[in-house]
Amino acid sequence: MLIKKEAIVLKDIDTVFNIVNRVDLYKNFIPYCIESKILNENSTQMQAKLDFDIKGIKTSFSTENQIKKNEFIKMKLIEGPFKYLDGEWSFKQVENKTIIYLNLNYEAKNKIIEFTVGKSLEKITNILVKSFVDESLK
Repeated sequence: MLIKKEAIVLKDIDTVFNIVNRVDLYKNFIPYCIESKILNENSTQMQAKLDFDIKGIKTSFSTENQIKKNEFIKMKLIEGPFKYLDGEWSFKQVENKTIIYLNLNYEAKNKIIEFTVGKSLEKITNILVKSFVDESLK
């Protein structure tokens, strides 16, 4: 399933990129995220793990992210409840604003996961993008 989102953030690209790339802080402002960790990182790559509790259903996944500062963060599933999960955040500066784009492509491992996590993923991506916008305004 493919999910595409975009939003305009009234902040410069450095600020917006840094909020999205600070995976370890997601637990502080992303709904349902109960733990967020950076497992390994350098300037062009990161491995991260997110734990979610969605209405009593706990799940986690880890990704390997390829990073090009202020341009993109490409995510590839390492481990989690999906057959595959690929995604990309991209960023575009327009005057004093930043447009963020999120594309996620995934397939759940089984029907139960699809029903619980998959049905919530569309809603979560809406909340996720809104959370980044809200966090950048603080």
